[in-house]
Amino acid sequence: MTAPSATSPRPGAPEIRFYLPAEGLRPLVTSYYFLESFGPLADFTHPEWANIRFALNGVWRFEDGEGGEAIQPPRSVLFGPTDRARWFATDGGLVLGVGLTPLGWLTLIGGDASGLANRTVPLDGQLGRSGSAILSRLLEVRTDAERVAILDTILGARPASPSAYCGLAVQVQHALLSGTVDHVGDLAEQLGIEQRTLHRVCTTVFGFPPVRLLRRQRFLRTLAKVRDQLDQPLGELIDPGYYDQAHFNRDFKACMGMTPLAYFRLPREALRRAAEERHRVLGAPVQGLHIHQGEAGQGD
Repeated sequence: MTAPSATSPRPGAPEIRFYLPAEGLRPLVTSYYFLESFGPLADFTHPEWANIRFALNGVWRFEDGEGGEAIQPPRSVLFGPTDRARWFATDGGLVLGVGLTPLGWLTLIGGDASGLANRTVPLDGQLGRSGSAILSRLLEVRTDAERVAILDTILGARPASPSAYCGLAVQVQHALLSGTVDHVGDLAEQLGIEQRTLHRVCTTVFGFPPVRLLRRQRFLRTLAKVRDQLDQPLGELIDPGYYDQAHFNRDFKACMGMTPLAYFRLPREALRRAAEERHRVLGAPVQGLHIHQGEAGQGD
């Protein structure tokens, strides 16, 4: 397990802590993370793979998947994969998240991910036991380490859902993370499969058709690069897959619901801290760009 952060947020800022899962779970789980707010907080999530979240303390409100009013989901909830930001807020509390890789979705949850794209549902029996039962166990202990150990045990004992897509899912994810492919035809050719097969794998495992996945990854690559270099001209930082800055601006508004200027003017207390800690502990500032060392070849 990764040790807690040695750095501390400024007084009153949210605290975010990331931990690696047990080694055998790393192809399936990107991380466990704790977001603790000591007062009112409002921020956004980035586009991300699927997540399981447990509200251990406090009331947490999330924007619904259609960009409408904020809702208060159950205390144990499954968030499907997203290709857009989601606003959230709390008056204070603690939430525990489990980030799933696309392969993690396929093997731990199962089913067609496109049915939950940009949506949330209660965590019922998707992990073999009810979400409320898992939450009760997590509330019986007090430390991050104990809670991580509980989740490692539950997820480690979960029988994998059988699927013929496992090998292809890993190959698609590696191709997306490589940042070397921007067109659906090129992606299918690189993988040696027909475009209709690629479409089926992407929608079933990743939640979106390949053209939207490629756009999402291109946006995340640029966002990760831009966040630390705001003193440089944006046009020099955007991904080569963009025709020009106007192209990036359109994608930014589609993914984040606002212009880049409006976004970078926001406090983004949770996003800033999460990017710093995720990069320090896991090697990538956002979940959609992270892959564990040694994950290549899993499921082949």
